[in-house]
Amino acid sequence: MNEITYRKIVVERFGGAEAMRPVEATLGEPPPGHARVRVLAAGVGFTDLMARSGDYLLQRKVPFTPGYELVGEIVDFDSGTPRPPAWLAPGVRVAAALTHMAAYAEYVCLPLWQLVPLPGGLDPRLAATVPLDYLTALSVLETHGRVEAGNAVLIQGASGGVGQALSRLGALRGLRMYGTASAPGGEELLAQHGVTFIDYRRQDFETVLREREPGGVHAVFDHIGGAGLRKAYRVLAPGGVLVSYAFAGRPGHMVGDTVRGAVRVKLMNLRPGRRTALSMVPSEIKGDQGWYRAGLERLLDMAARGEITPRIGSVHPLMRAAQVHAALERREITGKAVLVTDR
Repeated sequence: MNEITYRKIVVERFGGAEAMRPVEATLGEPPPGHARVRVLAAGVGFTDLMARSGDYLLQRKVPFTPGYELVGEIVDFDSGTPRPPAWLAPGVRVAAALTHMAAYAEYVCLPLWQLVPLPGGLDPRLAATVPLDYLTALSVLETHGRVEAGNAVLIQGASGGVGQALSRLGALRGLRMYGTASAPGGEELLAQHGVTFIDYRRQDFETVLREREPGGVHAVFDHIGGAGLRKAYRVLAPGGVLVSYAFAGRPGHMVGDTVRGAVRVKLMNLRPGRRTALSMVPSEIKGDQGWYRAGLERLLDMAARGEITPRIGSVHPLMRAAQVHAALERREITGKAVLVTDR
């Protein structure tokens, strides 16, 4: 058997960054409909840190390898795969958003439907920042928010990865946007996309929006949850929508807070006049492969043309993933962290 020996990062137990370590593994030949991919770059998301600490609802077992998004190079694929796509060949660079964490690795084996070829000239490190944040933004804006040009929206935590993706895509759609963030730096960051800054530490977003948008906003995009959900619901215009795509929760209680938040959002949807929705991208990718492929292809093309410009905060060797997690928790890295496999 043509096995590949490689290294990956494994979370052996829930805990701090010290719970992660590199291990050696082997990867067998790809089964039908799959390809082996040499990973070039993997994006680091907040969900990775939550999963490592045991606070992520969709990753409740150890050991596991973190990471939902990657860019790589096809090594080989099963020769018996019926009707392989025309672009499929060894050496082709591809991006993928995963339905289960596994991206912090030198090699992976993935189903062909998850692989989307990179446009020519697109930097793999930049491309690795696109799948998770921007597919989430597409889901929030299009699938659940159903926004149109001129709509007023509120983006909670607009300076984060998904918040920035929402801001950029929202600007391209002609939305009138408000965003909560903290100073210093938040105002300048949001202004790049035409987002009106609300300093959540000094301003009450409900009061600001009552003054600026007395008729209410079309949509609120929220990843915080908690008591702010009720306020967010109150600022909606008739027929408006509150879209939750995460629940920050309390350290050590995030799983329970996420469950309670999701239940609360579903119960709020029973009220007439306005609606609520939950965006869970890993499940949406698995449930609608066509949406996933079309969305990621579109986003990668936009990145290649410079229409979206994700911020790369820093680039690090894959084997330093634990140090990167620790630095992110100390807020020493701003922007997206990317892990690369170059030795």
